[in-house]
Amino acid sequence: MRMAMRKQFTGLLVLAALVTSCTSEPEPKPAARSLCSMEKGSKGEKAVQQAIRSDRFYTTIHRTTEELVQSLGVHLRQMKDESLYTCVYDPRPDRNSKGADVEFAWALPGELEWGKVAREKIARYDVNGVHVESTYWLAQLSVACRLPGDLAEASQRMLFHVELANLSNSERRNDTEARKRQIELLYILAGRAADALGCEGDPLKGDPVVKPLPAA
Repeated sequence: MRMAMRKQFTGLLVLAALVTSCTSEPEPKPAARSLCSMEKGSKGEKAVQQAIRSDRFYTTIHRTTEELVQSLGVHLRQMKDESLYTCVYDPRPDRNSKGADVEFAWALPGELEWGKVAREKIARYDVNGVHVESTYWLAQLSVACRLPGDLAEASQRMLFHVELANLSNSERRNDTEARKRQIELLYILAGRAADALGCEGDPLKGDPVVKPLPAA
């Protein structure tokens, strides 16, 4: 599939310093130093807590918002579908903790790729008009993200792709509510990234409303 599976994580929060440079890549809109950060009492914090079923969690940040936007701009210009490993949420600060991680990339239009996973194991959802697919521990979406300026043409040929791996669901193969919770977190983070990129038309707007779709 397009993005790498779950990796071994480091422990406590690692927040990279902002990198200041003059480039022609898209500039992020004003935002927190990382879109991974969840303010206390926010909908994002609640989404993480519900997805990994832990009131307390540890965040590892591999890319700031600025770094992610600049890297995605470079990849889009090169028509590259390489994933960018960005946010990790763990219930405990150790490498054996089962939590969730999120990656961002560009992808060519077409069906979401699932490798050798049988189609009957993949559930389909509508989230505010966006098509999302999920197994019991892995969820992904691709959506159009039209960008202005010199990236306009490339952004019409590629889709913005986001994937969330949630090993805290590894023992919940038939838990439909657990799938919905991980999809809600996926959508929130995808929306933050789309806002930072400046996707025209707000393709991932609003609080996530997850609706199951009939099997393909």
